[in-house]
Amino acid sequence: MEELRNEKETILLTVAEEKNEQSRLIELEEFLENQELEIERYDEDLVRKLIEKIIVYDESIKVIFKSGLEVEIEN
Repeated sequence: MEELRNEKETILLTVAEEKNEQSRLIELEEFLENQELEIERYDEDLVRKLIEKIIVYDESIKVIFKSGLEVEIEN
């Protein structure tokens, strides 16, 4: 019984995390839909809204978005 309770708790936690991620993606999509089609200059608010962090390596840069998407740019 205890093992099943733990498994149920793990599943419920996973479902809650997925709902949270979906909510963030919907919020991001709505935000992007309200933006201009072309970005002509650096926009601090946009960067803070979209990007979680940027990691700089010797030969590449990794951009981690708040949605969980990761993009690595090689030099």
